[in-house]
Amino acid sequence: MNIVTTPKDLTRIDALGQAPEKITVLSPVGYPPKINRRTAAPRLESLDGKTIYLVDCRFDDSIELLKQVQAWFAQHMPGVNTRIISLSATYQKDDPKTWQEIKTNGHAAIVGVGHCSNCSPAVATHAITLETEYGIPTVGLHTDKFNRVVESVTKMAGLPQAPRAFVPQPVMGKSAEELKAYVDGKDPISGRPVMQEIIEALTVAAHEHVG
Repeated sequence: MNIVTTPKDLTRIDALGQAPEKITVLSPVGYPPKINRRTAAPRLESLDGKTIYLVDCRFDDSIELLKQVQAWFAQHMPGVNTRIISLSATYQKDDPKTWQEIKTNGHAAIVGVGHCSNCSPAVATHAITLETEYGIPTVGLHTDKFNRVVESVTKMAGLPQAPRAFVPQPVMGKSAEELKAYVDGKDPISGRPVMQEIIEALTVAAHEHVG
């Protein structure tokens, strides 16, 4: 029995009504997604004489930073061959043709640059694809503001230890001298030299160098 009162005289009225219809409520906690663990590609014993692809994901000025990475190798490790290649489409799309070229003609890859909330996940995903589906040791290169985004993406993709290195934000609009300083400098996240981090991630077990 429901008790109804009117707002004017507060007279009690007994009202008989049907019981309210039952509804189904879902838990707001939800269910954790299923994560399939993946295995990273074997690392190289040395980069000397090897070909490293620098993969431009076609986000604003990414290729300009990769040019500075290429210049660093030319100056400090001239025995390493580097090739800059741009994705055949935008960074949001998978690129099997490019991945196959890298597998056929290269030994390792550096993919970048993730410096926005959309392109960082894409860079991390492309790097994991090269690692786990094509057997190419790969490093994803990002700006430091997207560290947590990369952590989340690699974890959900089943390769939380996926190698990555960070440079300061932003890359877009920076001069060649400023981008060179990024490459010559330290990773803002780890505090280690950027190029040392990249080289070690390609040549030794990834889990030893990714926190």
